[in-house]
Amino acid sequence: MPRQSSQCDRAGDCVVWSIRPVRRTSSRLLVSALLVLGALGSQSTRASAQLLEPKRLLTTGPAPGCDVAAPTQGAVARRDNVEARRLAAAGQEAALIGDQAAARDAFAKAALLNPGDERVAYDLARAHEELSDNDKATAEYCRYLTLSPGGREAADVRERLLRLVPAPQVKRAQDVQVAFRLGLGLFDDGNYSAAARAFDDVVRAAPTASEGIYNRGLARAASGNRADALKDLELFRAAAPTVDDRVAVGRAVETLRRPVFNPGAAFALGLLPGFGQFSTGRPVRGVIVLLAVAGSAGASFTQRTTESTVAYVDPNGVAAPYTRTTTERPYLVPGLAAAGGLTLIAMIEAVVFANRSQRGAAIVARRAAGDGAKPSTAKPSTARPPSEGFSIAPVVDGRGRTGLQFSRRF
Repeated sequence: MPRQSSQCDRAGDCVVWSIRPVRRTSSRLLVSALLVLGALGSQSTRASAQLLEPKRLLTTGPAPGCDVAAPTQGAVARRDNVEARRLAAAGQEAALIGDQAAARDAFAKAALLNPGDERVAYDLARAHEELSDNDKATAEYCRYLTLSPGGREAADVRERLLRLVPAPQVKRAQDVQVAFRLGLGLFDDGNYSAAARAFDDVVRAAPTASEGIYNRGLARAASGNRADALKDLELFRAAAPTVDDRVAVGRAVETLRRPVFNPGAAFALGLLPGFGQFSTGRPVRGVIVLLAVAGSAGASFTQRTTESTVAYVDPNGVAAPYTRTTTERPYLVPGLAAAGGLTLIAMIEAVVFANRSQRGAAIVARRAAGDGAKPSTAKPSTARPPSEGFSIAPVVDGRGRTGLQFSRRF
């Protein structure tokens, strides 16, 4: 009787599998081939996929007036500049005594020396706002959000921008935020196609929001649209704000470029000897399988003719021996068993290879249930890539019986 079991891990992935023993009446060649397939499967290592998580904060476009990215966006870092600190302190002293022009000049010089300091950007924006230079104040507030989207003054910056910019820009910024949150919700629910459409709305409304492009690429990759996902991630990598982003996304891009095969097509074509290997991009192995099956089938029809002398006495009592010729096919059963076994093993191997190609090509980290919506970067995740679908693999149980393992991950 087949033995069935199920197993679930902490990430919520469950596998239902069964072992069906191979009966001794079948050819030993089938058993040996299953063991060889298992050995080949264990030797072929699956390249670890680069797992990415969606970004959950917009650095440009989330606030009104920030539709255009600051010139220094994503290309600066905080510097330890003594003169910049002195100028910032001088600007704060000037602001305290009400000399906003002097404060503006000091903060502007400090920003040139240390363009990655978000506090200087905030102080300079406040000085511009006090001097009623709303356009420059808006630009500096947006630069602050670019440098520190979740910083201590981020909420105050967004409130000030609501007062500084026209109402149509406020409405457009709010729509971008709604579309972005909708995309994240759909992504977390596993509705990747709808999430990609929501992030597409973000990209159209705020083309400088690189997080929209990045998240759309992940959603497209998770939904199977690998070509468009590759374009999105390459576009994001070209203007990635950090080195970690460029490295992580670069690895994901290389993963997306690997060929991926359909296990269903490999199974269907594998019914024909060697065609499963052809469908998974391995023509040499397909030719070898085809020749092996053809040779086994040909051997099964090999005839052997034997002659034997039969002693015979006719009714008159006279001895009349004669020669009897017998034609037989001694390799019919072993040959057909070998051909069928090789075809079956090749089909299983093609399905296993196709499943492995899909698992190794995953770049999106599955979000565990109950996780909060926390900001994330494109750094690699240690979570296991999703491997949904049907798979077949050879297995040997504890008593040495060889069989097939049918798996369905859900």
